[in-house]
Amino acid sequence: MSQSYSSNCFSTANVIETDMQNVENNFDALRSLFSGSSAPTSPDAGQLWYDTGSSSVKIRYNSSWVEWWDMDGQCVAAGQVKTASLAAGALSTDAAGRAKMANGYITNAHVADVDVSKVSNLNKNLVIFTAPNIWPGNSTGSYLDRVAGATAIKLGRIFIPNAGASKLKAAFFTGTNGGPISITIGSCTVNMGTAGATTYLDSSTYIDVTAYLGTVQTITVQSSSTGAINLQSVTIYLTT
Repeated sequence: MSQSYSSNCFSTANVIETDMQNVENNFDALRSLFSGSSAPTSPDAGQLWYDTGSSSVKIRYNSSWVEWWDMDGQCVAAGQVKTASLAAGALSTDAAGRAKMANGYITNAHVADVDVSKVSNLNKNLVIFTAPNIWPGNSTGSYLDRVAGATAIKLGRIFIPNAGASKLKAAFFTGTNGGPISITIGSCTVNMGTAGATTYLDSSTYIDVTAYLGTVQTITVQSSSTGAINLQSVTIYLTT
C-alpha cells in the first residue's frame, strides 16, 4: 500500500495526470492507514499508521508514534488503558494502595455470566459439607455415629452457594452396619442409596437445590432401616 501523500494536488501550473496520480495515492494511503513496516515520512499530529512490522496501529503524538491498537490481539495495546480511561468508581484501592475492582461494580449486566451458566469448561463440583472419621468405633458417643430408622440427624445449617451447580449429592462410609440412607434439605427428601457394611456409598441420585441456591438450609440424614447404621464419614457436594 502507498505511504505517499501529497498536499499539492491542484495548481493551474500542474500536469493533470500528476495531480490525479497524487489524489489516487492519497486515497490509497488514507484507506490503508499508511500501512507499512516503516513509518510514513513527514507525518502530521494525529495521523494514524498501521505498522505492519509490529502488527499495530499507531497515532502521531508529540513528535513520536504511540502504539494504540494491537492487531494480532484485537485489543488496546498493552499499557495504554489508564485508570483515567475507566468509568468513575470502577476501581478502588486496597490497604497497600494497589488498584482493585470496586465492590459491586461487576454486575450481571456487565458480565452476563454471574451465575456461571455460560462457562462450559469449568469444573463445578463443590464440597459444601464434610465430616470425616466421625464414628468412634462403638454405637454411642458421637453425634453422627448412628442413624436410626425413626431419627433424623441434623448435620447443621449449611450455605448452598450459587456456583453453577444445582445437584446435591452425598458420599458416605459406613461402619459395621449398613442400610438405606436419605438426605433432607428444606422440604425435599431423597434416598441417596443403600450402603453395605464397612463400605463406601456415592449417591446415585441427587436433590435439585435450584430453589435453595444462595441460601442457608438445614440438612439432615436419616434411614428407613429398622436397625441402626454406623456412619464413619459424610461428604455432601454440589455437581452438574
